[in-house]
Amino acid sequence: MNLGFDTFDTFRLKQLVFVNSAAYAYTQIRIDQHTALFGENNLGKTSMLNALKLFLLPEVNFRNCGSKFNFRGTNGNLYDGMASFRYYFPEDRTFIILEAENPHGDFCIVLHRGGATDKMEYARLVVPCPYARLEPLFWNIDADGNGGVGAPVESMTLQGVKTVLREMGGEPLSDWKTILERLFTNQPYDKKAGRYSLLPLRNGAGKREMDAWRKLVHLAFDISASDERTLPDTLATIIEGQKSRKEEELQLDLNAIVEEAYQLREEGDRITRIRNASDSWEKFDERFQDETQLRGHAAKAYADLNKSVEVEERRLQEALEKASGALNEAENRAETLGGIKRDTNNSVTNTAADVKATGKQVERLRKDINAAYTTLNEFPDGTPRQEIIKSLDEHIDQQSQAINGYDDKAVAQQEYAKTCGRLERNERQAKRLEEQLTNRTPALLDDLTVSDASILNSLNRSLGTTHGVLTQEQKQVFTQFSQQFLSEDGHLLLGDAQEGIALSDIPYHEYDAEKTRQYQQSHLDELKATVAHDKKQRDKLLEEATIGREEIARRRKQAESERSKAKDDKNALNALDANLQTVKSVESELRENEEKLEEQKRQHDMADAQWREADENRSKARQGHKTLQGQAQQVRLIRQRLDRIGRDANNVLEGRHKVIEPTPCEVSEANIETLEKSVDELSAQRNKVHEQLRKLLTMNILPNADSQAHLSSFTSDQVAEFHEQLKAMFNNLDTQEANYRHQVDRHNKTTHSQVEILRSAKQLVAAFISGINAEMGQFSISDLEEVRVDYKLHPRFEQLLADLEKADLLSDELQDNRVYEQLKAFQADFFNADARRTGILLSLDKILAGVHYKYRKRGEEGWTTNAQSNGTTMMITTNLLSVLMSRLMDGDAQVTMPLVMDEFGSLATQNMRTARQIAEEHGYCLFVANPNRDSKITQVLGNYVHLGLFHATQAYAENRTVVHHGLCESLARKGTLTRRLADTQIEGTPLSEEEADL
Repeated sequence: MNLGFDTFDTFRLKQLVFVNSAAYAYTQIRIDQHTALFGENNLGKTSMLNALKLFLLPEVNFRNCGSKFNFRGTNGNLYDGMASFRYYFPEDRTFIILEAENPHGDFCIVLHRGGATDKMEYARLVVPCPYARLEPLFWNIDADGNGGVGAPVESMTLQGVKTVLREMGGEPLSDWKTILERLFTNQPYDKKAGRYSLLPLRNGAGKREMDAWRKLVHLAFDISASDERTLPDTLATIIEGQKSRKEEELQLDLNAIVEEAYQLREEGDRITRIRNASDSWEKFDERFQDETQLRGHAAKAYADLNKSVEVEERRLQEALEKASGALNEAENRAETLGGIKRDTNNSVTNTAADVKATGKQVERLRKDINAAYTTLNEFPDGTPRQEIIKSLDEHIDQQSQAINGYDDKAVAQQEYAKTCGRLERNERQAKRLEEQLTNRTPALLDDLTVSDASILNSLNRSLGTTHGVLTQEQKQVFTQFSQQFLSEDGHLLLGDAQEGIALSDIPYHEYDAEKTRQYQQSHLDELKATVAHDKKQRDKLLEEATIGREEIARRRKQAESERSKAKDDKNALNALDANLQTVKSVESELRENEEKLEEQKRQHDMADAQWREADENRSKARQGHKTLQGQAQQVRLIRQRLDRIGRDANNVLEGRHKVIEPTPCEVSEANIETLEKSVDELSAQRNKVHEQLRKLLTMNILPNADSQAHLSSFTSDQVAEFHEQLKAMFNNLDTQEANYRHQVDRHNKTTHSQVEILRSAKQLVAAFISGINAEMGQFSISDLEEVRVDYKLHPRFEQLLADLEKADLLSDELQDNRVYEQLKAFQADFFNADARRTGILLSLDKILAGVHYKYRKRGEEGWTTNAQSNGTTMMITTNLLSVLMSRLMDGDAQVTMPLVMDEFGSLATQNMRTARQIAEEHGYCLFVANPNRDSKITQVLGNYVHLGLFHATQAYAENRTVVHHGLCESLARKGTLTRRLADTQIEGTPLSEEEADL
């Protein structure tokens, strides 16, 4: 479609291409003709519209994304920079290309990821050729498969694409300044400089022009002006952008005026304070002179006494060194002999302790030996010691059981039941054994030899317990059978000893009838003894169950005593042999220690006598040293008193004593007292000087001296410096008063000129709006005869101008503080600091509180501000946009660019047609989006793209598969794609069956 703008000065945005970006694998969209984007939500229609901002604005990263691009979601919330960066540039193999045209020819701008991903950077390459030459780098249109939509270029890489583009004459535009010069400046007569001019701004690409352009871009993307700040901010920025000279800027610094007024007021107050402080200055000057004279006298006395003390200190130091040497020698000898004395005394003490310990050991061993012999005598002669120990163990166990029973009734009952049960079992077993021994009948094996009987018993134990008598024939058979076996290593052997078969699983059990009877008899005797013991134990336990607590406690105590004695007797018996051997060795050691103790006592007496003599000599040396120390202490005290006088922290002499030649004097109490008296007088006089100085400083007559007025003390240099400052101040007071009057006069004239600049801001806004309305008056829309732009200034700005009219700004006195406070508050809220310039600029967007449309309908006289339909508002804003664009763009250039509208289907058909007509009148192309395919839109615009109709099964990424290009137009009968000359549907062309269902 030709809109009629193909002139020499035409600047045209032709098509937008996405490669592996957003939701798209590869998508080409014409933007130099009216185009509608259809598709379901989340296909990226709005983001495709917004992508134009990446080319229309000279940015290189997504930092501060909201203020730069104003990308918003369907909920109206701003997208942050990282989310936008990852959406448009998800990887290195991602490109967004804009094909454009200017008087020097076609060219492409290729956007791709920048070098610093963490900084969200993207870069641009400009290439001097149409996009058709670049297409093979990004998508293989003629590839087979993939549903006929083409296929990715598998070899595509960022470095590879950049290399090819440079070979084709491509240039990188990396910095902000270069982008402005190459893309936003018109160079009609310099092809090299203007080869890539995209948008020719009228006054060049300065900061003000770009700020204004940025606002226009946001207005173009908010054509319905749904944001109430869109129009005020845009108009304010356009006004700023139209100023061609620095003198036209609203540059003034109200804070500087206020600050100067405060300073002048302070200066006037200070001069008054100086005049009122004249009497205090005269007193301070007089006392300062007296203090200086008194300090000289005191410094001379200090220097004389200080030098004399130094001489006396050296003399006493030499004498003390000699006395200290003699004292150290005497102390060392006394200490050495004292050590010998202590060592001999320690030896005597240690040996005496050894004698005592050894004697106790002999006594303890003898006691244990006697106890062991006593225990042996309690048993019959010849009783083995082990039997005695066993008897003691049994007694210990019995007493332990008794104690447990005494401690716990449950234990006693358990022991009683246990004893009764054991007694019952043993009586039954004893009765059975006794009957067996009394009524014993012969067993089958009794008539056989022990050897034969043992073999048969090993084979079958039942033969040894079966009673009966073998016949002669049976006895012979048993004997012959048993002789087939032998016993070997505890088991049976079949055959002879050399070749027999070992029956390792059959153990050998001897069978002897007499031994069996003897064993049974012995076992019976043991059972009877146990029965007798258990009967006594049962009776005892039964008795204990009925006795009282006192008796139980007595018996328990007796049992513990008997158990303890039995243990001691057992231990003594076990240790008897060892104790007999040890006692001999220990008695020998005792005799040796007693002899050694006598010799050590003799040596100790001799060492004690030598130490006493050395200790007496040490006392004499100490006394002499102490006398010298007393003299040194007197001199030291005088030195301390001198040091207190000369200490820096409170040195009233101020170092004067260091430059005076001293005269020797007596080091005496009288001289130090005289010096201290002089110093006290000097200190008192100095305090008076400091007090008078503080009084002057608190009067706030010296600059930057407020904090020093509260110092606890001053040095003489500080006092002298203040004295010189004050002297100069009071000597020049008349001159200061004259200068102050001249400064106030100049300040009032400056304030008046700055306020005039504020008034000009109001006039500037009024003039601009008047010019806009003059051009807007040429348009009529729908039933509206005339449309105007109306505005409202901020109430505080209006009030400030009204208050300043009441003030006399050219008087010879400073203004009231309320005027300055109002100016300061106004600057804080309505001015922006501009780092590029000195001074501060008035922000027109802040004083322009609101901008709205007012309308006069056809046939009516009055004006109304009632809200119009969304479509009407969009058409009005389109007119305004064209007016504002004409003020920014070069007058000799015609820019053909898309006018972005989202949710276009919400307009009525008539408004859609009007929107198209108005866009064409101003040289725009409608670039709109709608979620659903709408026949009204296709009838009005003719050209449409249905995103999401074609998806690539082979793409650069799984989540970016949407494809649209010149071949993605319609489906042929056999499912293959057919190439058409245009890449969009033409108005009036019938829809394919597949598309009609969408």
